[in-house]
Amino acid sequence: MRPKKTADMTGEVCVRCCEGRLEATRGREYFRSGQSLVIIEDVPAWVCIKCGERYHHARVYKKMRQIAAHKDQLTEHISIPVARYQEDAAA
Repeated sequence: MRPKKTADMTGEVCVRCCEGRLEATRGREYFRSGQSLVIIEDVPAWVCIKCGERYHHARVYKKMRQIAAHKDQLTEHISIPVARYQEDAAA
């Protein structure tokens, strides 16, 4: 497959499921930075309409990394409960 000359991946076939097509959208991304999780809103991405795989332009990923690194500039802080999955003992 030849890369497109433009940065628009709309309509491309998803490389994960090989069935769905990508559509441009903006949404919420959960970005890990070290031991922290940063939620970034309104991030541009291409999303597979079949499996949900998300693709980002390199410049967008770099910007998310930059945002996550500057935790002092975050606009909001929320508390997220965390649970650990445990198997039940055999009956």
